[in-house]
Amino acid sequence: MGNLLKEMLIGTILGDAHLGRTGLNRAFLTFEQSSKKSDYLNHIYNIINQEDLALEEPRSYSREDSRYNITNQSLYFRTKSLEELKPFADMFLDKDNKKTIPVNIADYLTPRSLAFWIMDDGQAVKKGGVTLCTDSFKSEEVSLLRQALENKFAITTSIHNKKGSTGNYYERIYINKSSLELLKPELKTHFHDSMLYKINEVVPREDINQLESEADSVSDSFDIGDI
Repeated sequence: MGNLLKEMLIGTILGDAHLGRTGLNRAFLTFEQSSKKSDYLNHIYNIINQEDLALEEPRSYSREDSRYNITNQSLYFRTKSLEELKPFADMFLDKDNKKTIPVNIADYLTPRSLAFWIMDDGQAVKKGGVTLCTDSFKSEEVSLLRQALENKFAITTSIHNKKGSTGNYYERIYINKSSLELLKPELKTHFHDSMLYKINEVVPREDINQLESEADSVSDSFDIGDI
């Protein structure tokens, strides 16, 4: 497995990717994004496909959101259960198969893995900087991630508390504006154009038109339909 794929997988596992075990020696990954981000999901699919990892065909599904009386459309795909993915399960899953953060996560953070983490689970902040949605991690794991980011990239982070629907508060990592500006030149080399908005970068209008055109064609390559 090449470095591109390894670093991308680290970033997406820190983000939205679902990691699971099957038996003792195999694991699988599931990737999901809203249909509006189909070009980014297609980008991930192509990277994995080029490494010849066995993949299932991408599919679509609808989910009702009663809070806002809307229907959300999503796209997802998953890998087959593979021995090549077992090291990632050993690293990121605890004994109950819940996602966790390894104590040596700093050893695996690179500009590329951070870029995919932000593309997957980052939110742009209007005043500058970016927030990483670490809602699913324990407080001590968020602290571990902050320390890894600060040590690896010499940047400043803080905590933004997000109130959930049940009244609980979740900790999110905020990378401040000046730190993000220092990281941007290298991060941008790993960003898909459609996700540059997450680091407050403006895509030229002609590029947006091209991205929208490509997104329209993605539905054909994804063989979208009911599952």
